[in-house]
Amino acid sequence: MEKVRPLTGKQKQILKEFFERSVAGETMEEVASSHGISRKTLSTWKNSKEGKELHANFRKELSANDLEIFYEVLKEKMAAGSFKHMELYAKIHRDKIGLIDKQEILNTTDSDNRVKSGFSSEDISELEALINDELPLQRVK
Repeated sequence: MEKVRPLTGKQKQILKEFFERSVAGETMEEVASSHGISRKTLSTWKNSKEGKELHANFRKELSANDLEIFYEVLKEKMAAGSFKHMELYAKIHRDKIGLIDKQEILNTTDSDNRVKSGFSSEDISELEALINDELPLQRVK
């Protein structure tokens, strides 16, 4: 069994630089060559437990800014009456604030026939208030 050594500070720094440069389109070979190491060595570092953790953290940081944009688009689509986007919002927040499940959403939508008639301005205002935590959420049975 091969002994696993922790990555040094310099190795971690090279990996972080590789992650950044790979987003810009550079290859593993190019990054490795610029540091005087082989692609295989860089790959070994990247595939180590620490390397995988560093990559996961890098991806989280990279996507952190996208989350705000995602919620803005989701809010706009829901305001326009998109049932699919409302359903997505419900799925995302179901555990956090006890939203209704999909079967309850489908039953309510079928009985109100909103698919054909669309959502009223009152419905949209109520959903916006729920999104902004201005109204308590009530279960529909």
